[in-house]
Amino acid sequence: MAESDLGPVAAYFTLVVLSVLYLAPIVMSGLGFLCAAGSGLSRRIGAAAAVAIILFYALSLLGSAFAWPELGHQEKPGENLWLIVMGCDGFLVLPWFVAFGGTKVAGCRSGTMAE
Repeated sequence: MAESDLGPVAAYFTLVVLSVLYLAPIVMSGLGFLCAAGSGLSRRIGAAAAVAIILFYALSLLGSAFAWPELGHQEKPGENLWLIVMGCDGFLVLPWFVAFGGTKVAGCRSGTMAE
């Protein structure tokens, strides 16, 4: 591995942000499909997992802003708020809604939705 100038705090923050950008939309799309097409228990499990993922990312980004003063944007709370709003809404909630809504619309048109 290449040497990095990032400390452990900035490395963790970078890992969280990059996982929201690249991994979380795929996982949230799968959970949205599971919630829309699954049975009662899988719907509840999918919804609970989606809420847990959203809370983890939001609290992780919010907590890093207050617990680690080494971060460069510590003094600008507006940047932290926009990072949380854009990260959670744009990269977590939106893929879930698109998969959930698309599955519901496709199921209603074909008449195969499990109730």
